[in-house]
Amino acid sequence: MRAIRRTRYGGPEVLTVEETVEAPLEPDRVRLSVRAASLNPFEWHHQRGLPLLMRPSSGWRAPRDRGLGVDVAGVVAEVGDEVEGFAVGDEVFGIARGALAERADARAELLAIKPPATTFEEAAAVPLAGLTALQALRDQGRMREGFSVLVLGASGGVGHYAVQLARSLGASRIVGSCSARNRDLVLSLGADTVLDYARGEVEALEERFDVVLDIAGGAPVSFLRRRIVPGGRVVLVGGPGDGLLLGPAARIFGGLLASRMRPEHVVGVNARVNGPDLHALAALLTSGELRSVLHRRVPLEETAQALAEVEAGHVPGKIVVVP
Repeated sequence: MRAIRRTRYGGPEVLTVEETVEAPLEPDRVRLSVRAASLNPFEWHHQRGLPLLMRPSSGWRAPRDRGLGVDVAGVVAEVGDEVEGFAVGDEVFGIARGALAERADARAELLAIKPPATTFEEAAAVPLAGLTALQALRDQGRMREGFSVLVLGASGGVGHYAVQLARSLGASRIVGSCSARNRDLVLSLGADTVLDYARGEVEALEERFDVVLDIAGGAPVSFLRRRIVPGGRVVLVGGPGDGLLLGPAARIFGGLLASRMRPEHVVGVNARVNGPDLHALAALLTSGELRSVLHRRVPLEETAQALAEVEAGHVPGKIVVVP
C-alpha cells in the first residue's frame, strides 16, 4: 500500500509517499481501507518534532513512528479477533494510526459508524477538531443553555465546528472573529455577529461573554479576561506555535498561572480522544446540527504542500487527503 512516511523531523521535504508492507493486524484493532484523512496542526507539529516537549513520546532525534495522520474515514477491511461491533464493509470514521495512507489500523473504541448522508471527506474532517471544539465548550467552558459565546478564529478547523456546537449546546448569542472573506461562512454556521480581526474589530469589542474560546491565539490573555462576565471562562485552544520548547502550550501555561491570582477563570484544552464523544459528534452529523466545511481535497502526493498550507494558517474549514 502507499503511505506518507518520514525518517527525520523537518519541513515538507521530509514527507514522501512510499510503498509499504502491512504488519499483521493486532487483535484489538480494525483495519480500514482509507477513503479520506484530514490535516490538523497536530500533523505539522509531528512532522517538525516541535515543540520539543513532545519528543519524549514521539522520539528525540527521529520519529519513532514513520507514519503520520490521525483523522480518518473509510471502509472496514479486516477485524481483529478481539473486536466486537464492527464487520467488514462497515463505513466508519474516527482516529487511526498512520491515517495518511491507503490503509490504516484503528482501535475499535475510537471508531464510529459514518452517517449515511455524510461523505467520507466530510466525516474524516471531524474527529480531532470536532473533539477539541466539543470538549472546549462543554467541559472546559462549562457551556450551558442561554450562554453567550465569543469564538476567536471561527472559520478554521476547530472554530467552524465550535460555532455550530455552541448553537447545538444552546448558546443564546454567538460572536465569531475571522477575516472578511470568511464572514458569510461563519454567519451560515450559526454566528449572530462576525468581527473582522484585520480591521481591529476584536480589539474594539466591549461586550462580555459567558465563554470566550480563543483558537486564533492572537489576543493577549489580559484582554480576553476582560471580555468575560463574572464567573465566565476563557478557554485557550491555540496560540503562536514557534516556541521551541513548549510551542502553543507556553501561552496556555502562562494564562493558567496568571488566572490563579485572579477571579477570572482561564483554562486550556487538549482533546481527549474517546468513543462516547465521537459517537456524540456522529449523532450531530446525522441530525444536521453539525457539518464539515472543506477547503479543498488533495491526493496523497500533495500532502506535504497541503500541510504547509495548514501550518501557515488561515485555512477556512479543513483540508482532506484522498488516497
